Amino acid sequence: MVVALLITIVGSVLVCWLLPKALNSPPPYGVAVDIAVGTIVAVLWTILIYQVFAPMLGLGGWIKLAGSLESIAVGAIMLWVLRKIKG
Repeated sequence: MVVALLITIVGSVLVCWLLPKALNSPPPYGVAVDIAVGTIVAVLWTILIYQVFAPMLGLGGWIKLAGSLESIAVGAIMLWVLRKIKG
């Protein structure tokens, strides 16, 4: 779980910082809010995957680490939601 959280935190910080630059979309609430919200959502999703979904489906090992990559994507989707809220 520690490895997955580290991957999630580092990956989501990088994605939440670089994605607005790549899409040429200014952060509506600031870069710090983008990074914080994206990282918090990604970490919560990783914990949810590890504690609920993976055991429920009987998944283990490397497949659980794929949940970290999915969590980073969920954090990036949250950036899109923030932009739609600010609208």
